[in-house]
Amino acid sequence: MTDSPRRDLNSNDPADLPPLADVELHIPDYPVMVPEPAPGGAVIRAVPYLDELNARGFVITCPECKARRDWLLLETRSMVFVRCRCGHEWREREVDVEFFEENFAYPERSWQDAGDAMVALGFSGEFRGIYFN
Repeated sequence: MTDSPRRDLNSNDPADLPPLADVELHIPDYPVMVPEPAPGGAVIRAVPYLDELNARGFVITCPECKARRDWLLLETRSMVFVRCRCGHEWREREVDVEFFEENFAYPERSWQDAGDAMVALGFSGEFRGIYFN
């Protein structure tokens, strides 16, 4: 007769836990508080976009530094702006709000000042000429 290895079970042992089928799982929502804009200001939503932007059949490049990828897309008042790591920013009419919505999940952070947000996200110019992918 062969002896099977014996395990000492304790209350922390996973074998003592009830099967998942008997447990009701609930993951609570943790909403991110989006601050109210300052008087005269607007809420700006931002999403990093690492790939090339190929709008309507051509690749968008920065008119200043000629960057071709690693963008920050900004949406405010139903307009989309593109920003490169050098800090150049322009309204890009070829990228619409629908495209932005497809890439925006939910706010992870918020800032009271757009300048602080650009520094924190790495799009204020300090990473000039660097791609992160």
